[in-house]
Amino acid sequence: MKPGLRELVFAVVLTSIPLAAWQFDLKPRGVQNKEMQAEIKDRHVQLSRVQRLAQEIGDLKREIAGHEKAVTLLRSRLPDAKEIDKVVKEAWRVAQANKLKPKSIRIVALNPSKRLTPAGGPHGEQPILIQLQGDFLGFYSFLTAMETRSRIMRVRRMTLKKLKDLPEGHMFATVEITVFFERNQEDV
Repeated sequence: MKPGLRELVFAVVLTSIPLAAWQFDLKPRGVQNKEMQAEIKDRHVQLSRVQRLAQEIGDLKREIAGHEKAVTLLRSRLPDAKEIDKVVKEAWRVAQANKLKPKSIRIVALNPSKRLTPAGGPHGEQPILIQLQGDFLGFYSFLTAMETRSRIMRVRRMTLKKLKDLPEGHMFATVEITVFFERNQEDV
């Protein structure tokens, strides 16, 4: 039996159905699957990046908390601008406690070229000139006591002169210290 035209058409239609299904259905789904797999890989990469960043943020939060504690501590050591006179009185008392004769303790004008803090910033500085006379060991004790005070200070300049008419070890000292303070909102 020879296949006729009808059987040939039927065979062609039967073989074209899987080819058409592959061309119009399976091939686009394969492309879609590859795109989805690529997107899944991208999302995994993004997810791992987000997890790493979340861990870094957690570390940064802990670090910020530690720095905030340090800032709070340092802020407690900064007097207000109005409390500079207390620092001057404190320096006078410390000098007397170390058997020194304070000749002069005064607030001096700030030289803008030697400024350590920004002009309009939240913190300021005030130079104080101290002139003392007495024993060198007392002067050393004075410096040590000033260093251990709760206020933030910096010695800018210091000159020591030996006094000839007094016993050995006596001297005259001129010390310029800078006291840092926190400005009030109305001062800024």
